[in-house]
Amino acid sequence: MVVVVRSAPRYDPRIDALVVKLDDPSEPMAEICRRVSAAAERLGLTRPSLVHLRTLVRDERDRKAAEQARREGRGRVVDEVASDVLSGRLPDPYALEERLRRQRDSTH
Repeated sequence: MVVVVRSAPRYDPRIDALVVKLDDPSEPMAEICRRVSAAAERLGLTRPSLVHLRTLVRDERDRKAAEQARREGRGRVVDEVASDVLSGRLPDPYALEERLRRQRDSTH
């Protein structure tokens, strides 16, 4: 009988949820990985490898940074439109749509 070992284990989706819940960008990545591993063990899950955890934490931090950049970009556009309206200028809806599209495309 031949036994084939998977090279990249599929972790329980609760590992991803733990990364989202426990990640704190002000903390070192190694500390977050330690916390996630400990929490996974308490849940009775297989302790994920450090390499996989670092990838999950890095991906989560990248996702949060991209979302923050999108929010800030939209906020700048809203501030500019509000300033235009308060100055008595009517914003061009086509130009506004183009600015929002460019802002969205630059953060993806």
